Amino acid sequence: MTHELRTPSTPWARRTAALAVGLAALTLAMPGASAHEIARDGNVGGLLHIEPDDAPVVGRANAFYFEVNQKGGTPVLLTQCACTLSVYAGGVRAGATPLSRPRLTQAKGELKGVLNFPTPGAYTLVLNGTPRAGATFGKFKLSWVVRADVAGTGGMDMNH
Repeated sequence: MTHELRTPSTPWARRTAALAVGLAALTLAMPGASAHEIARDGNVGGLLHIEPDDAPVVGRANAFYFEVNQKGGTPVLLTQCACTLSVYAGGVRAGATPLSRPRLTQAKGELKGVLNFPTPGAYTLVLNGTPRAGATFGKFKLSWVVRADVAGTGGMDMNH
């Protein structure tokens, strides 16, 4: 027994079939949801993780970790980098003063620190790095947008 594929005969059926095929293709092409977001600048990339579960809580100390690597996977360490973190409410505008500049410390291959978000909403985290003598990477600027919430239901903004 052979089965033939039939072309839909009415305009409505053709549009419906085309829509179904298009949605299926779009679904397959979309990457899965990720708890983390990678930021890149030049030959440096960074991954941000905020406790708890990438959903920062307003009014609490939220531990954060950056895994910052050069292309090829070599970690960027504070001994090689004058790195600073600036936290802004909402987006970053020219001349804006950061709400805070949390201190960064080295923990194995990660940069870590503590963030305190005063009110619910979106915050932009900007990690600037200037290479120290002997470093093999260039100056970089990495940024992430996170949403802090009272209940901890915030998280990474994957649509910026």
